[in-house]
Amino acid sequence: MSKRMLNVLTALVGVGTLAAGIGWLVYSWVVDLEVPYFAIPLVMCMPVIVAVAFRNCFD
Repeated sequence: MSKRMLNVLTALVGVGTLAAGIGWLVYSWVVDLEVPYFAIPLVMCMPVIVAVAFRNCFD
């Protein structure tokens, strides 16, 4: 796999994880009528962790 393709896939995995986390926050806000404030830093940090773990699978 080329380096450019790996970079694109890593970015897509990170953005997808961020979208899933934001979707979960919005869902919990609508359903539970409260925002889990403890989860906001986690949602912002997890895409980086997941993207780095994904990239390390190919290095």
